Amino acid sequence: MRRVVLVVTDGLRPDAVSTSLMPSLDALGRRYTRAEDARTIRPSATVAALASLATGVSPRTHGLVEPGLSFLARLAGLRPVARELSRAGLSTTIVAGELAPAARPVTRALAAAAGARTLNAGGGRAREIASRACDALAQPGDGFYLVYLPDCDRAGHRDGWMSQPYLDAARELDAALGLLTECTAHALLMVVSDHGGGGVTPRDHDAPHHLNDRIPLVLAGPRVRQRHVIRRRTSILDIPATLLWALGLDVPPTYEGRILREAFAPVRPAEATVGAT
Repeated sequence: MRRVVLVVTDGLRPDAVSTSLMPSLDALGRRYTRAEDARTIRPSATVAALASLATGVSPRTHGLVEPGLSFLARLAGLRPVARELSRAGLSTTIVAGELAPAARPVTRALAAAAGARTLNAGGGRAREIASRACDALAQPGDGFYLVYLPDCDRAGHRDGWMSQPYLDAARELDAALGLLTECTAHALLMVVSDHGGGGVTPRDHDAPHHLNDRIPLVLAGPRVRQRHVIRRRTSILDIPATLLWALGLDVPPTYEGRILREAFAPVRPAEATVGAT
């Protein structure tokens, strides 16, 4: 089996990940590999970060820093992850929460243009989304699964980062991650946030600040190193390169991140990809 599951925990700050508040994610990071100093792109905004995850390049290259379809004009010159996977016969499935009516056509157009096969959107809470993701993962087939959990970002904008509603959202998020950990035992699982928040103003994350820019990053799976900490600075841009490499594909030279090779244990020569059985 060749599967990579990327869980994007929108707006989750690293200092929210603790044994008491988020025991599932905390335990996953302690058991496998976690990055001590992971950063998002700038601007630290969801649209820009998701576009970087999809294309392997920074906002100054992909140009998508706000909702809209102007990004599509640049897509021809980029090499989206989903399109690279499709060329290799591997599918991309996106599982997300309910989209606002105005965002639905834009999101679906972007997903299709980037090469994603399936966009499964619906259900408001993290556990509902995780349950649908596990249903998708129960189906046979290889490929890439992106699971987007918006709970912490919603609470942060409404009530403030690290407020009680935000902490409640983090607990809900952790329950969802517990479900996903169980149904991804034979896959490479990567958990990352698109940005932090509350660094300059309590209910926002756009301004340059370490609380806005720092993100959690955890890798887990059969061939991920156990009880390992990556201490060098890492970037959200490292994820597209790493997931293509993990699935045995060449990383396009235009990608701006580095493969997180140090997160993986050495493999026998016959074992070409992470998650192969």
